[in-house]
Amino acid sequence: MTSLRLAPHLLLCGLAACFSDPGAGSPTSATESTGGSAFSSDGDTVATTGSTSSPDPSTSTSSSTGDDTTSTTTEGTTSTTEPSSTTGGVCGDGVVDPGEECDDGPANADDAPCSSACVSAFCSDGVVQPALDEECDDGPANADNAACTEACEAAKCGDGLIWEGVEECDNEDDNKIGGYGDCTPGDCTWWGDHCGDGVVQKEHEECDLGAEDNEADGNACTKSCKLDGKAIFVTSKSYTGKLGGLSGADDRCNSLALAAGVANAGEFMAWLSTEEESAASRMTHSTQRYVLLDGETIVAESWMTLTDGALDASIDVDETGAVVGSDDVWTGTTPAGQATSSHCLGWTSDDEGDGGTHGLVKANGPDWTEKGAKSCALLTRLICVEQ
Repeated sequence: MTSLRLAPHLLLCGLAACFSDPGAGSPTSATESTGGSAFSSDGDTVATTGSTSSPDPSTSTSSSTGDDTTSTTTEGTTSTTEPSSTTGGVCGDGVVDPGEECDDGPANADDAPCSSACVSAFCSDGVVQPALDEECDDGPANADNAACTEACEAAKCGDGLIWEGVEECDNEDDNKIGGYGDCTPGDCTWWGDHCGDGVVQKEHEECDLGAEDNEADGNACTKSCKLDGKAIFVTSKSYTGKLGGLSGADDRCNSLALAAGVANAGEFMAWLSTEEESAASRMTHSTQRYVLLDGETIVAESWMTLTDGALDASIDVDETGAVVGSDDVWTGTTPAGQATSSHCLGWTSDDEGDGGTHGLVKANGPDWTEKGAKSCALLTRLICVEQ
């Protein structure tokens, strides 16, 4: 029986591999095969695994592990490359990205709540945003006395704000005519007497130096025509030393203040002292200014400077606002507000033989309150101080 013998190389390869058609995409050489075994043109088998070609010494292979990429060169050294960062969003994509204040996507616009630069709109940015109910926007020029207010509303008569150069006044819903301080509706002009006209209306004002001078530097009259501090005045009348004691002297001050229409009449005390009670012990030590009724003169910045021996100005204006000439004032008091030994028997005597300490109306040094003593029978003014 005849046996069939196969060539050794047929035992080493599958029939499909050995007899495949090179023209149908099969490798043409062992070095181009995709793996497994191949035979050479001389019939010898060549074993191949993995890569199909020999590495070029000038090239390198790389493998990726984790987030880093490691490259290996023919010399065996390695280098590491950081991964590239992701690209951030852009203004207009509808997402508020870092560095953006807002992003409304296609709705972004320079006159919208979110601008085309992704910046939130606001009053005084110089752009009118109807969506924010802005009527106007002049940027930094917005002001409550300008054509466009700080609320980005157009100035108008009746808004309670005075448009400088256009309106004289604006009492908002109270604009009317017929009385003191009335502002005409429609055009916002003064109807009649008002604070700032330079004339003191005693029923309504404590002072009035005019619109430009009220509250000017060095003046004691505010823009609302009120005294900026405690009032102090010298009496228009003169008295003997028989005043009815300290309380009687205080009554004289308040009666004159009331008759002259001085604000806070009833809250004045005479600058007097007795053995039992000094001016310093009975008066309020105010931290406010002491000012004359002319509305512009400051006598002292506080009780401390009123009693330090020197005044900023002499006390020479009476309760009516008139300037008094050179004269004396009863005091019985030292510059520090303490009692002297001479006080017309507690301001109860008008005897020629009794004496009382007096000061000088026109003085602003220590003599304003302690010049010397004089007979209690002589007519002399008083100084009245608001408490």
